[in-house]
Amino acid sequence: MQAVSNGQEATNIATQETLYAFSSMGGVGTTLALAVMMLILSKSAQLKAIGKAVFVPSIFNINEPLMFGAPVAFNPYLMIPMWINAIVVPSIVYFVMSFGIVSIPTKSFLLWYVPYPLTSYLTTQDWRAIIIAIIIFVVTWLIFLPFFKAYDNSLLKEEIAEQG
Repeated sequence: MQAVSNGQEATNIATQETLYAFSSMGGVGTTLALAVMMLILSKSAQLKAIGKAVFVPSIFNINEPLMFGAPVAFNPYLMIPMWINAIVVPSIVYFVMSFGIVSIPTKSFLLWYVPYPLTSYLTTQDWRAIIIAIIIFVVTWLIFLPFFKAYDNSLLKEEIAEQG
């Protein structure tokens, strides 16, 4: 911020603002895509119910209900893709900011609970951040999808076994 106020260019990509602009979509671990999947794709009653409960908080980047309700924590089906997202999403953000595709944040913006992609725009003051946020959502969707399907199918088999 000091460099920008002195007429220089922003160069520090790894800031808290950058994290809030892209990497916390749905909460830490970029879990918004997972919450949406649970809401609209779940075949198991358990994940469908969790999807209904976690969707609204996830929009506001609150994912504790998802992390401990699904659960993601201590669940290899869902924890592994979250770890993959923790590598892929910051890599995408670093790439797009280092090549000037999206502006590096130059102001303090610590409103982590503002929904995406609005927070991406407000943090960077760059309309292209909206496009990158949508791309990140799609990428995290694709990363979570096979793991989610496997977990959903395992729960569905359990539910069928309990009924029959």
